[in-house]
This record gives sequence, structure tokens and C-alpha cells, in this order.
Amino acid sequence: MTIPTLIANYKEKQTVTQLTKTFQTLSHAYQMMQAEYGTINTWGLITTGTIDEETGKPIYDHSAQKLVAERFKKYLKVAKTCEYDKVCNNFNYYNLSGEKLSDTGLIPSENADKREAFPEGMFFLNDGTFVAMATFFRGTGGLYVVLPGSKDATLGKTRFYFYFNSKGFFPRGMKGDEAMPFETLCKPGVGQGAYDGQGCTAWVIYNKNMDYLHCPDELSWDGKHKCD
Repeated sequence: MTIPTLIANYKEKQTVTQLTKTFQTLSHAYQMMQAEYGTINTWGLITTGTIDEETGKPIYDHSAQKLVAERFKKYLKVAKTCEYDKVCNNFNYYNLSGEKLSDTGLIPSENADKREAFPEGMFFLNDGTFVAMATFFRGTGGLYVVLPGSKDATLGKTRFYFYFNSKGFFPRGMKGDEAMPFETLCKPGVGQGAYDGQGCTAWVIYNKNMDYLHCPDELSWDGKHKCD
């Protein structure tokens, strides 16, 4: 194999190890949360986007993410929590196909009319892993991580999604995951935009490879789990 191939293989194996460790860390923290506070469906959490009856426009209530983040942090080794009016991280965000989604920058002020304005739900662990709460809807919450040492947050490569509910903490893209299926959201170039790459997490953790980067059309949960 050529040197670039060897380097790529090493980086993929490193990602498998890092992501598996992160999953174990977050899953354990989540178990501890539910042991102390009860199952998450009893916490009275509010759906992220509700509709204003007068205007018909969504109202982004981030109280659920803030509460869940605070309870997660109680069982994690946290180095830094993001703040309003400050730069939170230095990532540029990409999907699995390499399309740039957004730039890093200033976290909006607390009064900014932006759905992303909840830095209390974004924090760094001591090992450098970045954790960010996602939406909360119908008893199910979500978060994504950017693995330590990453210069960019690329879905399916350095940025990975998880979800959690009263049954436990799970990686996205598992067999039967209708919201983020592996078959359509872990194949470069399928035209899913910001979702392209969100369904890769479970594949990396359970199959111990990132072969969807090399032979995506050959892989499925019911078929091949690695390239030839």
C-alpha cells in the first residue's frame, strides 16, 4: 500500500477507537442521569420548536437542551462550556460529500433571534471532544460530537450523531433508524445536504470500520459490512 493509503487507514482506525470510547463515556453518563433523575420522559422537557399561535412561526425553546446538558456534565469531565458573544470552536462544518455547511464564529448574543443560540448546550470534554445538544422532540433528544484533534467538523468523518430516550443512549444509523438511516444518510453524494453523513455513527461503532468511504454502494446492515 502507498503511504497516503497507510495514513488514511491509520486515521480511520483511530476514529473507530475514539468514537467507541466517546460512545461508552456518554452512554455511561446517560445511565447515571436516568438512575438519579428517572427516565427522561418524566423530566417535563419541552419540544425545541413550538409554533406561535398568532404568527404561525416556530418558537425555538432550548430549555430542554440546556437542562439535559447540565445533567450530562454532572457525570462527565468537562473542560469548557461555550458562552454567548464568544467564539465557541474553530471548526468549519462539512457534510460527508465535502459540501461546506457553515463557518465557525461568534456565538450569538442571548437575545439573538437564532435557533442555534444556546451555548450552554455546547461544551468540550477534558480529552478535547466537543459535545453539542441537538433538538428535543416527542421524548427523544439528540446530540453530536466532534472528535478530539479535529480541524474540521465533517459528518461521518469527525462529527457524529447520537440520540437518547427513555430506553437508552444510541448511535445514529442503526438498523431500523428511520430518522437517520445508514442506507441513505451515510453515502457520499446522495444529495442530502446538511443530513449527508448523519447516519454513519452506528456503522463505525458496531462494524469497526469506515468502509462507507470506499465502497458505499456495496454496504448495508442486511448485507456486506466491509469492502472486499
